[in-house]
Amino acid sequence: MKRTSSKISRMITKGLSDLVKTRQFINWFSKQNAKDKDIIVINNSFIYRKPLIKTTKNKKYLCLQVKKSKPDTREIFVVEPGNFDSDFKLFSAKSKNLPKLKPLSREIQTEISHLGRLVFVLIGRLEDVPASVSLNHKAVKELRFDPAGQARVQVLDDGKTLVVNQLVNSGIAWESIQSELFDSLGNDVESLRTEFAAAFEKLQQEARVRLVLPEAGRSRSDGTLIEKIRLSVSEQLRLYKDALQRYQKGSEDAAVHLREIMRIAYNFADDAIKVLKLLVSVADIKGIILWSTIKEHFDVAEAFRNLPWTKSHKKPSLDAYGEIIGGARNRAFHNLLAFDRTIEADLEGIAVKARRLTLFPIHRHQKRIVPFDYEDREMVEVLAELTRAPEVAVPSDFWERNAEVMSSFEKLLEKTEQALWWLNEIR
Repeated sequence: MKRTSSKISRMITKGLSDLVKTRQFINWFSKQNAKDKDIIVINNSFIYRKPLIKTTKNKKYLCLQVKKSKPDTREIFVVEPGNFDSDFKLFSAKSKNLPKLKPLSREIQTEISHLGRLVFVLIGRLEDVPASVSLNHKAVKELRFDPAGQARVQVLDDGKTLVVNQLVNSGIAWESIQSELFDSLGNDVESLRTEFAAAFEKLQQEARVRLVLPEAGRSRSDGTLIEKIRLSVSEQLRLYKDALQRYQKGSEDAAVHLREIMRIAYNFADDAIKVLKLLVSVADIKGIILWSTIKEHFDVAEAFRNLPWTKSHKKPSLDAYGEIIGGARNRAFHNLLAFDRTIEADLEGIAVKARRLTLFPIHRHQKRIVPFDYEDREMVEVLAELTRAPEVAVPSDFWERNAEVMSSFEKLLEKTEQALWWLNEIR
């Protein structure tokens, strides 16, 4: 345990050492007039949390002392200074509110003893599980899913069972077996097509992937939940950079490449925000995971800040990021009804023929009651359902800087994965 916990300690030290070498920290520290024995507290959350992050920030913060007018990363402490918003905060050694310094080594042991098992779901191994559903046909009775199958579709049990090896596209599966089934079923194959599609959809709903938590003490293995997320992000980042490079060349296909950039960015923003919420929440609950990934959390926040927009000069907003990506995509693709402003109809002078006003309905029936009914109300309600999506114009360099957001997120996933495996070796 001592050897592995020292690996965690070195990881934390390395991350904090890299953090104090960043331009942002150096610029901040140069304005502090710090004295020896003053302490520097590193915030434990850099992303603007509202309204998406529901957990509370961890009360424990990493801390450095000032020695010889410089931050000393050779000895790291943990403090509980209370909440603050800035990335870094300096406490004077003479301050009456100076938080108590706790050695990092001791706090690591405390954190390890309170890790629990649930956090290791992130490095749980994913295992495919066969599944089957009944198929309502006079000749074929069962549709089975076997991810290890060599063929797209296999016919077993004298034609009574069909086995597919994927659950993504029923059309591809059917096309691969249709001619073989026709030879045995003749015209009955058309009735089977409908039942096959229905059974395939049911199989999609019922099939599961098993997640197996790693055994305590086990070293790193492949095929885990967080690895699959990371590899997916890596592939999308590769495609994004390729489309961005082609777009920046200004060829005749530039518009095509821009649409690809927006497609990837839109999908990334939707899914990455959910995963980042999870990583921030895990860091809130398990301080040692935050400490091990402190530099990567900071880099993600900086990548957001460096986008050419902001709602806060202090912390980037995940909510606003999703809105801007979606708005830019809406502007590029438009809805079928391409209105860029809200429409107001001038109804002055038009009398509304009232029918009834309902007061004091039973509370549980309230949603079914129309409180104010009038002639042509139904038509007004249908017209009111016509809405437009928000549109946002972004600077041309937004997409280039967004690649840094994606890259920093990939590195955060990678470092979190590494930290979890090292912690798993200890427990």
